[in-house]
Amino acid sequence: MSTRNKVLLGVVPAMVLPFFAALFYFVLFSGARQGWVIYVGTKIFILLWPVIALLLLEGERPNWRRINWTTHVRAIPLGVLSGLAISAVGLGLYELTPLGDYVRLHAGAIRQKVEELTLVGHYVLFAVWLSLLHSLLEEYYWRWFIFGRLTTVVKPSVAYLLASLAFASYHYVLLSRYFPAFGTLLFGTCVGFGGAFWCWLFQKQRSLIGCWVSHLLMDAAICYVGHELVFL
Repeated sequence: MSTRNKVLLGVVPAMVLPFFAALFYFVLFSGARQGWVIYVGTKIFILLWPVIALLLLEGERPNWRRINWTTHVRAIPLGVLSGLAISAVGLGLYELTPLGDYVRLHAGAIRQKVEELTLVGHYVLFAVWLSLLHSLLEEYYWRWFIFGRLTTVVKPSVAYLLASLAFASYHYVLLSRYFPAFGTLLFGTCVGFGGAFWCWLFQKQRSLIGCWVSHLLMDAAICYVGHELVFL
């Protein structure tokens, strides 16, 4: 099997699995025990599959000794600035434009979903998980593994497109439980553009730290809005 096919064998299933998993844990079995099992299983897959694919399919071993910590430290300022800028724009649109009214119009569906998932009493803890750890897990999976491996077998423009579409695809599923088609398409596509930006940041800095900090701040802003919609 060619190197290209080995890479694609690892990456293509990884691109589509979160979409189908979200259909099960967030739609068909949402709030049920089966849904939580699928959710946890999906996160374990996201954590382990990149390493398994590299070891078993491509025969590569991650070399932790070659990590250049200076590169990662230097990635932090742009990550912070971009995350603050994206969050400021998002919060500004929410607070000052009709887009915020549109989101608040669907607060009932958002609140109902949070109650269905029994997260009302654990919202802050879930927000910390989502912002701090889940954002890192996603950057590791979508930018380092999927986008990073795609760039070795296809043109950069194609890698950007495929990685960003795959990243947006499972967010379309999540958003469809809160918004009708227009809102799902609008916000899901924004997620895709965010993914493309983080791909660019990862390629520019050769580090996940900047992407992670930027993503972390964006998710924190979203959790802030979610808290307002659910509890206020």
